[in-house]
Amino acid sequence: MSTVADNTVGGMRDTLRLIRRAMVFVWPLRYQLAIKIALALIGITAFLIMPWPLKVLIDHVILGMPIGDSPTPYPPFVAPFIDMLEGFSPFDIVMAIVAFSLVLIFLVGAFGSSASRRDATNAELAEGLDTATRSENLANVSNSKVGGVLGFFEYRYQLRTTHRLNHQIRSTLFERMLALPMTHFADASVGDAIYRVLYDSPSISRICYELWVVPILALYTVTVVISIMTYSYTVVPSVVWASWAILPVGLVFTLLIANLARKRSGESREAGAATTATVEESMSNIVAVQSLGANKHAQARFEDDSAESFKRYRAYYLVVIAVILFQALAGLAMVLLVFFDVSEAIINGQMSAGDYAVLFAYFVLLIAETGALGTLWFYLQDNVAAMHRVFQIIDLPPDGEAHGDRVLSGITHGVALEAASFTYPDGTRALSEVSCEGKIGEMIAFVGATGAGKSTLAYLIPGFVTAESGRVLIDGEDIRTFSIESLRRNVAFIFQEAVVFDDTIENNIRLGYPDASMAEIEAAARTASALEFIERLPHGFQTRVGQAGAKLSVGQKQRLSIARGFVSPARILILDEPTASLDPETEKALVAALNTERERRLLIVIAHRLSTIRSADRIYFMDAGRVVETGSHEELLQKPGGAYRRFVELQLGDAA
Repeated sequence: MSTVADNTVGGMRDTLRLIRRAMVFVWPLRYQLAIKIALALIGITAFLIMPWPLKVLIDHVILGMPIGDSPTPYPPFVAPFIDMLEGFSPFDIVMAIVAFSLVLIFLVGAFGSSASRRDATNAELAEGLDTATRSENLANVSNSKVGGVLGFFEYRYQLRTTHRLNHQIRSTLFERMLALPMTHFADASVGDAIYRVLYDSPSISRICYELWVVPILALYTVTVVISIMTYSYTVVPSVVWASWAILPVGLVFTLLIANLARKRSGESREAGAATTATVEESMSNIVAVQSLGANKHAQARFEDDSAESFKRYRAYYLVVIAVILFQALAGLAMVLLVFFDVSEAIINGQMSAGDYAVLFAYFVLLIAETGALGTLWFYLQDNVAAMHRVFQIIDLPPDGEAHGDRVLSGITHGVALEAASFTYPDGTRALSEVSCEGKIGEMIAFVGATGAGKSTLAYLIPGFVTAESGRVLIDGEDIRTFSIESLRRNVAFIFQEAVVFDDTIENNIRLGYPDASMAEIEAAARTASALEFIERLPHGFQTRVGQAGAKLSVGQKQRLSIARGFVSPARILILDEPTASLDPETEKALVAALNTERERRLLIVIAHRLSTIRSADRIYFMDAGRVVETGSHEELLQKPGGAYRRFVELQLGDAA
């Protein structure tokens, strides 16, 4: 978003700070995560046991070596099983291993060093070579290193936990976006906001998973394998030192290239957000695009953004390939070095042929797990870039930050502004020491040329913007002492651009007042001159209005917005150009309705049409952010050369 300063992440300190913040989200699910880790450890333990029955088959069945004559000692967790086989015939040993294998197949889905690595439990959605579609898999990530009953249960359990975590993160981010000041989205891309909620937020769940699960599983595997190597195969020293060396070799290159990965990932996500923003802007303004014949221009713009998005992701993935290739080559080089020493030891009788099967399986496991641990920091860079974009939004000050927590339970007298001034973030001076007042039972009007500050002045009252100097008072109390929620329950605002949602007429009217009865909704629609056209619709109040009210005319949408304000019990009702899209007859009916509504509320009207404002109790004429004249319609017309009089004369002249 353009209002967010920087989308880049600094060095290791910034990365660690972001990771620490991300861990807060997973803390409520710590018990579920502990169960996931326990299930994964059981599966890894099954992997570590699997090569030994193969050694027994090779040494003691195929080669006929007596059980007690293995040149290398069995590790302590295998020794009880070997002792049980003492005195068994080769056929009995095979049957015992078959029975053991059936149990493993039921639990983890496979038996043997190569089959077990393939028989995992995972599922993924279709994805492309871009960050957005791959983020959908992050939001639904779940896997197990094993199959069988254990793998299925672990997969389902992790999937449920991942969904809960992602739901919590997305909801938090969306809630914060809804709480941002209205001025934030004045120059911010809605498409970028969508991208952050849908495609950046899953990175946090992935980071939490990788930081909790991957290191524990990898360190457990590495520790056990190295311990077994040290216990059983000290006869070949290269086996021991190679098992110790694989991890640091993989880590060095990964840490060196991590900064480049983080930079490339950030660029990829920014390009993806730009593509999403282009789609959102073009489709939101499809009428303008088509009416101006700008289809090819919009298409060319999207193609450029989309191509850039794929290009940026490929640049990131080249870094991924470089890391994977280096780790694979380093691991392969060590295995080849050890292979010759092990072969020589088998020929000399220091090791058995079955030991080769065990070592092969263990080195594959060791390379895989040390690779996972080594690339952990590298893959974190991709997710940290996304997480930085998420926390940028979470860290923005919320809409009600300048407000207290007092509850505004009702309004008795009215509102007053005392020397209020406001400047927009880009430096535009909108208001300069404006003072005005309005009481319950009155209608006041803000009038002036476009850009005079009328809407900004009205925005001060419900707290859409906060005065940088001066005060806004309701019943003599500064509105900043009230909570923003209670303030807006008492101040209803109808914007100049009618906002209608893809829902029923009824739900659109009751949007701000969900407890409104059907009778109140019908009364509000009647007052807003909307009941007649609503009753002509196919399903009346239950008619869906389409995306952004596409099935309604501009005037009908405006009347729905006005009805939404009328159904609200708020004592202050602000209407920004309420009659701009209405025909003269409907406007006349609405003006009459406003005169009725003023009996129980304070009505604040922003308008240019004389028919709307001439009945106001007080008119505040504005120019360049200041109130230059105040009075009723008749009073202001009596001022020769007055600003309001010139304004009226221009309208009457145009009408003539």
